[in-house]
Amino acid sequence: MRALRDMNLPKFIFEDVPLFLGLIGDLFPGLDCPRVRYPNFNDAVEDAILGNNYVLLENQVDKVVQLYETMMTRHTTMIVGPTGGGKSVVINTLAQAQTKLGLNTKMHIINSKAMTVIELYGILDPITRDWTDGVLSNIFREVNKPTEKKEKRYILFDGDVDALWVENMNSVMDDNKLLTLANGERIRLQGHCALLFEVGDLQYASPATVSRAGMVYVDPKNLNYDPYWQKWISLRSSKIEQDLLNKLYTKYTIPCIDLVYEGLVDGRQGKPLKLIVPQTNLNMLTQLCMMLNALLEEYKVD
Repeated sequence: MRALRDMNLPKFIFEDVPLFLGLIGDLFPGLDCPRVRYPNFNDAVEDAILGNNYVLLENQVDKVVQLYETMMTRHTTMIVGPTGGGKSVVINTLAQAQTKLGLNTKMHIINSKAMTVIELYGILDPITRDWTDGVLSNIFREVNKPTEKKEKRYILFDGDVDALWVENMNSVMDDNKLLTLANGERIRLQGHCALLFEVGDLQYASPATVSRAGMVYVDPKNLNYDPYWQKWISLRSSKIEQDLLNKLYTKYTIPCIDLVYEGLVDGRQGKPLKLIVPQTNLNMLTQLCMMLNALLEEYKVD
């Protein structure tokens, strides 16, 4: 029961989780199978989150653990989810937690959509037969050099996954773990290395690519926008100012966001408003906090 739940839970969106847990409850009636806790790792994750001045949320800690468990069995993992869900925080927290536990973790971030396939993988001159390394081939060769140190090296692809460039990675993502370049060179992915993909969706990825990777879905509904406000308000120096801003936030900000995204007016369901420029509720709150930073900077409340 635990294996069935823990293998599938990371892939589900917010609405599917209670349905899945209900099915598990029907299959195994009367059994309560609590989530496995890794004492040292969970403590390191919580310390990393608090050390970065983030609000400690059980859902986010569990998402880091899900990523950790997925990467224990897969050398390629995709962290999928819309903007504002905390994907970057989950990835960085994993790296920081492992480093705290003595497993030094290094991240090499590549925006694969910001360059051509030639710039990414390299090119062989057909006349002179000279080979010019690409960004990825160069990084891939460096991180896979043997090391005596106890460390992990991750290549993080931050951007859309599409067949234009990712199909060349299929041989790395499967059990072969080999990157074959145009000059005939083959580089094997070593045990201390892994591939990570941080992507909003997989609508342009082929089934061949998706089936080769472990999946962790980060839903913005688990995080929502309130933790951002809690973090921002904690940085205000005056307690009086914090209390006043919290009252205004409860009175005006929450109802306005509910009106825009849910269509709620005084508890009555209406039609959500149409946005000219699509953005998330977290984007709106971020803009509000930035404006308050600019306006309140020269005013000190004692």
